[in-house]
Amino acid sequence: MVTGNNTIELSLKVDQGLNRESLKDFHSVLSLSKTGFSIIIASGNKQDIRLSAHAHWPSEKSYSKLIARFEQCLDQIPVQVDLCQGIRCLVNFQKFSLVPEHLYQKGEGQTLLSYTAKLQKGDHIYTDHWVGSESILIHALPVEIIDWIKKRFPQALVHHQSTAIEALHQLFPKGDFSGILYVDKTEADFFLANKAKLQWYNKFEYQTEEDLLYFILYCLEQNRFLPTELQLKIGGHSLKGDKLRQLLDRYISDVKDLPIPSNFKLSPMISEKEMRENINLLGIL
Repeated sequence: MVTGNNTIELSLKVDQGLNRESLKDFHSVLSLSKTGFSIIIASGNKQDIRLSAHAHWPSEKSYSKLIARFEQCLDQIPVQVDLCQGIRCLVNFQKFSLVPEHLYQKGEGQTLLSYTAKLQKGDHIYTDHWVGSESILIHALPVEIIDWIKKRFPQALVHHQSTAIEALHQLFPKGDFSGILYVDKTEADFFLANKAKLQWYNKFEYQTEEDLLYFILYCLEQNRFLPTELQLKIGGHSLKGDKLRQLLDRYISDVKDLPIPSNFKLSPMISEKEMRENINLLGIL
């Protein structure tokens, strides 16, 4: 939350045993977007989660101000993140396109992305290979943001936020018709699979819970599936019993919390509720 004096309130949970010396063997995943920041830090085996933190704010259009917010968040982390052995940055700046891997040729990313997104001078083009879904995610990153990432975390690997959702889907048993809805404060990811094969993915902004319901039902209609056939798992900022869940339960017969994958262990300081808000980060750890 951003207050009137422009300070940022970071929701932070950290294991007391986490220190500078142990950090050199650890791994971290950061999420960077116009509306927030989040981070997890895990042990060397990538299974013990020792730190989880997140902050949210109204959409920020100025990249310089956005970078300043990221720095404020990092200043509140009690350890030096850049000391981690591995660092991955998830970015979300809405310019992306998903294409079947057999239609993609190296070097064509910018051309393909320009068909669906308005690119700016200096935008850096990245590609994420969704191996399990046989797809290529092409996305653009503003030069100001990528320059800051390279300066702040020179060793960091960069991925699009949606790549973590796809990777998370691969960690769970595959049903005949399954979906993941990851809900952020002002936008959501909807990943849809049929018999473990990617059927649909999109990211969209919303204002009300009814917007989310309408989009999901529209996606199902476009793919000629009945809501009663869908096994939907929800992560992020939505809890059982809230308005969104009540709406979804009216139309979709199988709606459950997205569980923490069994191979991950949480520090006693980090609750499952806390981790579920950042569960997308686990997908790319």
